[in-house]
Amino acid sequence: MKKKSYAMDYDELLRGIEIIGEDLDFLCSLAESPSDEYQIPDAVEYSLAVIALTDQLAFMTQDLATSKLSEDGNHVILTKEQVDKMNDLYEVVEEALVRLRKCGISIQIN
Repeated sequence: MKKKSYAMDYDELLRGIEIIGEDLDFLCSLAESPSDEYQIPDAVEYSLAVIALTDQLAFMTQDLATSKLSEDGNHVILTKEQVDKMNDLYEVVEEALVRLRKCGISIQIN
């Protein structure tokens, strides 16, 4: 029996990598160049958010970006396991960002 495969638009993958990179850059800038305007009120929640985004970015750039492309080159071919992992990482990131927002830091606003 052949494994079921899934496809993700290649441009959407690249855009996702870009957005996650920007979010991670913003969070890292808070520690690299602290200011009075943006304080890190909870280092643990901040660190968990940075780790979650880093894990998600690593998965997208190392695992998904090296997957096979469709014949037309417009889609990345994914396995069910990759789709499940991508969804799990997304949920971890969202939970971490919700906790971070409760501390007063929102990457969606900033």
